[in-house]
Amino acid sequence: MMKNKNNLSLLFSVIVIIGTTFFIRSSNNMVGTTLPLLGKYVLNFSQFQIGLLVALLSLSSFLTTVLINAKLNSRERRFAFIFSAAAYALTFIGFWESNVLTIWLYSAVSGATLGLIMPNIITSAGLFDDQKVRERVLSLYTITLSMSLVAGPAIEAYLLKFLSLRSVFLSFTVFGLTALLFSLFLKFPEENRIKEKITVLKNNGFRVALLNILIYNIPFSIIISFLGIYEREYFGIGLAEVSLIFSLFFFSSFSSRLFLFIKPPQKIAVGMIVSISLTIVGIVLIILSHNIIIFAISLVIMGVPHGLAYPLSVITLGRSFKPEHRNVANSYYFSSMMLIGIIVPVAGGFLIDNIGFKFVFILLLLIIALLIIPLTRELKIFVG
Repeated sequence: MMKNKNNLSLLFSVIVIIGTTFFIRSSNNMVGTTLPLLGKYVLNFSQFQIGLLVALLSLSSFLTTVLINAKLNSRERRFAFIFSAAAYALTFIGFWESNVLTIWLYSAVSGATLGLIMPNIITSAGLFDDQKVRERVLSLYTITLSMSLVAGPAIEAYLLKFLSLRSVFLSFTVFGLTALLFSLFLKFPEENRIKEKITVLKNNGFRVALLNILIYNIPFSIIISFLGIYEREYFGIGLAEVSLIFSLFFFSSFSSRLFLFIKPPQKIAVGMIVSISLTIVGIVLIILSHNIIIFAISLVIMGVPHGLAYPLSVITLGRSFKPEHRNVANSYYFSSMMLIGIIVPVAGGFLIDNIGFKFVFILLLLIIALLIIPLTRELKIFVG
């Protein structure tokens, strides 16, 4: 009887985690891919201004994660989480009626709320004591992320057939409100806080997770921020087709995460090597592509490391930190991702305006080559 009750409790917890993740991430992905289009084709922003707008999303997420979420106790984080979910839903109405000034405010608010939402979902998904259960739930969480990333652009592509860019934002308010409903039931177990200071950066597993996600997230930030515009201007396709190609990219990501769920990784290093290799192949194809078919194939290839890099890093964190340390580790990990999202879109927008898309991706290959060196050293330590 007790076992059945525990199983039902586990099932309910998993449903809440999945539901919250799906509706937050699918709508947030819609914001990430569509905000640049709104800035470019409705508000007439330059590439550099678009980079700043996208960076503002990440900057506000970074600040709330580091300055607020990492320092709150369990009860305070639950209140902040629910409040943020409500504010997040309202930002879609704001984007719908925004102008060249107010769009900056709504971008900042949207990002700030995510800084108090996403790290807590990761923490909740990783709080199970049994390692097999925990890593299965984390894999299921990352699969849900991928499903939502496929669903967001696909739904948007359909809506764009009869709605304007502005109206699409308004329609996604439903996603925000549904996420708010799920957020009321997310668990925030009490943490066994200890007095010793946690130095996250001194943890080898954290450095492995960080370097691994850096190698992928730097090009991914460029893809999300600017490739929709690149497709429009270089290949002349419509907005609905842009969203469909993003769906192909995220479906590829979903497939690789589904594989990780079915066959949880035993050797983290092997998965990371595959992820990095495919990232390089995908970027080379983007550089060489001269038609939309080859370009779409390059994004399908890039989708595989997108599916691998994040869950491999999250699992690495789960194996490297005790339960009482994971909220701090996840907060700093998420904030590091947001830091990438601050720097890369601004730098990318400036460089694209001055040297063009192709040369920016050549530069990305050089950055990846430099990051592989310390990751190789840290992986040797991590695997023993």
